[in-house]
Order: sequence, then C-alpha cells, then structure tokens
Amino acid sequence: MNRFCPRILSACFVLILFMAPVANGQDMIEHPLTDLDGFQAPADNWRIVGAIEADRHGVADIQTTDGDGILLNMPSDGVRENLFTMWEHGDIELSFEFMMPKGSNSGVYLQGRYEIQLFDSWGVPNPTYSDAGGIYQRWDPARNEGERGYQGHPPSMNVSRAPGLWQDFYILFQAPRFDAEGRKVSNAKMVKVAQNGVVIHENVELTGPTRAAGFSDEQALAPIMIQGDHGPVALRNIRYNLHLPAAAEDEKPPRFVPAIHVEPTSEAEVIRGFVNHDGAKKTRTISVGDPDGVHYVMDSAQGAVLYAWKGRFIETTDMWHSRGTQQLAVPRGSVLTFSGRPAVARLESDSIVWPDSMGADYVFKGYDLDADSRPSFHYTMSDVTITDRLLPGDNGRQLEREIVVSGDDSGSSEIWVLVAAATTISEGDDGVFRMEGNTYYLELLDSGGGEAIIRALDEGEELLVPVSLSDGSATVRYALIW
Repeated sequence: MNRFCPRILSACFVLILFMAPVANGQDMIEHPLTDLDGFQAPADNWRIVGAIEADRHGVADIQTTDGDGILLNMPSDGVRENLFTMWEHGDIELSFEFMMPKGSNSGVYLQGRYEIQLFDSWGVPNPTYSDAGGIYQRWDPARNEGERGYQGHPPSMNVSRAPGLWQDFYILFQAPRFDAEGRKVSNAKMVKVAQNGVVIHENVELTGPTRAAGFSDEQALAPIMIQGDHGPVALRNIRYNLHLPAAAEDEKPPRFVPAIHVEPTSEAEVIRGFVNHDGAKKTRTISVGDPDGVHYVMDSAQGAVLYAWKGRFIETTDMWHSRGTQQLAVPRGSVLTFSGRPAVARLESDSIVWPDSMGADYVFKGYDLDADSRPSFHYTMSDVTITDRLLPGDNGRQLEREIVVSGDDSGSSEIWVLVAAATTISEGDDGVFRMEGNTYYLELLDSGGGEAIIRALDEGEELLVPVSLSDGSATVRYALIW
C-alpha cells in the first residue's frame, strides 16, 4: 500500500469500472458463425454449435448443443488443423469471446503471424508469455540452446477466469509498414490488448512472427489464424473493424500524474467512501482489498456486495491527487457486478418480490476486524442478528461469503437469504450454479438446512434459501468462483 495512506481510509469517491474501449465510431463487422463458410478449407476438428459447457475440473470435458453462434475446435489424434479466415486484414480492431476446458491451450494469430495466447491460466500468480493474454515468444532454432525462444511478452496481470467460463479480448493491432520496394519500414504493434475489461498490453512492438505462426514472412495483409492443433477452444461474438482509431498511430502521451495505488500486502485494506452502482451513488460503501488478490465492495446500507474482482486492488489517483474534480477510484482487475439487493429479508411466501432496500427494522451496526484486518459486518433485523463475512478461498481463486442469522425468531414471516440475482441461473450436474450465461460459478457450500430455490423474475432469476432458527442460528455459505 502507498506509505502515505493509513490502514483504514475514509474518503468520498465514486467507483468507476474499467470498460474495454469501444469501436472508433464505426460499426464493428460481425463474423457470422452460422456455418464455416467464412473460413478457408476448415478441417473436421472445427464445427459450429449452439451452446457449450466445459467442466472446470475435467480436462477436455465439453458438452455441446446443436445450433449456431459458437465456433468450436475439438482436436483429435487424427485431425488438429489450424483455421484461417477468408478475409484478410492490415490494421484491425478485433474483439471476441472464448471458453476453454481445464488445461487447454490455443491462440489467435493476427495476420496469421503474431499470437495472443489463449490458455487455462486460472489462478496463475505470475503469468508469463505462455499464459492467457501473453504475446507468445519468437523462435529461432539456429540460436544456442536456451536462447532459441525470445521476445515473449507476459500480460501485465493475470485476469483469467476459471475453465468453462466465457472470457473476452479486445485488440488494437497495427500491421507492419512496407515501402514501395516491399522493404519493412516499421514493425507490427499490439497497440492495446484488453482481457476481461483490463488492459494487459500497450504499444508492444513485434519484430517478426511468433512461434508456430502460419507464415514465416511478414505482409501488409493476411488472414486471422486460430490455433487448432493444441487443445479444445470455443469462440463467439467475433467482431472486427479494419481501421484503427485515428489516434492509435500517433497518440500524444497523457499528462503525467504519478499514479496512486492502494495494494494490500500483509493484511487487508479497508476503504470507506462513495461508489457508483447501477447509475446511482452509494454513500455508505466499504471496499476491501485482500493480500490473496480477491477484493470486493460492500454496501453497508443494504447489506449487499456490489462488486468483486481479482488481481490488483484499486487506483485512487483521481481521489487523492489534488482532490480531483470527480474523485474517482478504479479497480485494477476484472470485475463482477452484482444486483445490490439486500442479502436478508422476511417474506410471507416464496412468491413475494424481494425488497430493493432494507426496511426500517434492518440496521447496520458496524464492523470489526480480525487479526488479518478482514472485516465482519453486523446487522440487526427486529429480533435477530446477522453477521456477514467474506473471505478468499482456494488460494485466491474464489470469494466465500458466510451469512449467520441468530436469534429466537417468532416473526410471522419466514427469513430468507438472497444468494444471487442474475439474468440467468442454471444448476449444473455437479450442483454448481452457472451464472449469467457461464460468466461465473456459484457453489452453495451450506444452505443452513433450507432447500435452495431458483425463481424467475421479469428481468432475470433469483437464487433463494429459507432460514430456520429452530436451533437459535443458521448459516448460509457460498463461493463465487471465476
């Protein structure tokens, strides 16, 4: 953490989530995935499917549903060919989503030559060029042993999600330049690469094709190549624009302001302030950064988790440098956004609409810190008490939430815990819930003796658990996995 910042900080700020850059004022072209006609002589390891699930525990364990919209590579011993687009590109703005099973490996080659690595890098603490988002190294077999691989570029941080979840890339690529005689006068460049909404490369020059490229030379125009000879991979929503934003080639550097970062080291960091959520300012929020690299924002006024992310904690430059006009703080990882609804409520039946705010009898009573400065949040709701605690789990791969409801409840309405609200919620064969169309997983670790239900809403679905206090207390515990 910045040495000028106290361990527990109180400030007024608005949390703005980093979003990947948008197109440069022109519509992105969508590569159709209704069939394979847009690709050159596709081999049998490539096909189009309508839906896919990949088990995060099973190597190459993939189930598909007939239909279209998803490009799938399933290599076998007999066929494992790379795939090339029919169209060619020079400069390009490219975006796509991908999904992989556990342990899989693939890559997308700009101009069939310069690879952005696709890899199961979930939980890797120190990524290299061979991890997801890495710009793969070049290779020269004529060099001495140990020096044949060179010029690989790791991502600036690992923002990879778990196997079986959809992830996204946004790429601005500048093609190499050639003079009238065909001599190269400037190198290719990865102007910007963002994975899951976080910039992981900026202005990286590429002196030549990376290892295992489809071509050994360099050209002004060439097709995209998707690697098919390693492991299974699925892609969807492939979009491109064959023009870079106007400022990409000759962008003026921004005015230098020393960045102020808050990073937890030996213990958690707790920052109170304002947060922007769903278009509204939340004035009683607490951001918690953990040394294990799993962070979240709690809305104490609602007993609701607003955001969770992994990687680095937050940048507070605009908050603390000359007291910026907007006083913004920015999370430095890939962010999950939640509904912001209260976690506990009384419902007369499971058909009653969940309240969008805490009632007058639901009162925040503060928080205390354990030996590692991780907070436990305390509430009262009429004649019961609620303790809400979030901790990293599985070596920083997940965030576990424990809600303990205690008291001698004699109320006429049953107490329920809202485990999740999402656009889509589906339960897999392993009992783990797939959230938001395989954006993240939710595993219910302890239902407190109640039976979880999924109920449909006009705008999505909710996962609820009823709580019984016949023994004086009940615990609901679940893990967010991404």
